[in-house]
Amino acid sequence: MSFTVLINSLVAEKAQIACTEKVTVESEHKWLTQHIKSLEQDRSISIIAEVNGEVIASSDMHIQQEGKGIVGIIVKKQFRNLGIGTHMLKVIISQANQRGIKRLKLQVLATNNPAIHTYTKLGFIETQRISKQHFRDGQYIDEIIMERIS
Repeated sequence: MSFTVLINSLVAEKAQIACTEKVTVESEHKWLTQHIKSLEQDRSISIIAEVNGEVIASSDMHIQQEGKGIVGIIVKKQFRNLGIGTHMLKVIISQANQRGIKRLKLQVLATNNPAIHTYTKLGFIETQRISKQHFRDGQYIDEIIMERIS
């Protein structure tokens, strides 16, 4: 299973992620090419979880010039609430610490309470709220910026 299938499954379920449009194999190829280049240049960290060859979760951290890490994480629906995302995020935090990155930042929809709970549990705090940033199912949803400083 590719990232395209994972992301498109999240779009189909209307998961609480920023992406609302299905992605193509071509856009996945372009993203992977850029991502691999970033990994080779040691400007990002990527963690993939698979079950029987199927990608069921992905997390990454892109390292900014100012020593800040921008974190992203997605988990397929039937694998949520099993601790996979928490474990992946702990690994990202550990890798950031090993690289001397003290400030991690992520974005989450204000309606994604399970994710907000996990991020808070791992030391992230809300630092900014962008009002009505996303439009879903006939309503506007705030976007929350959360940061963790170690």
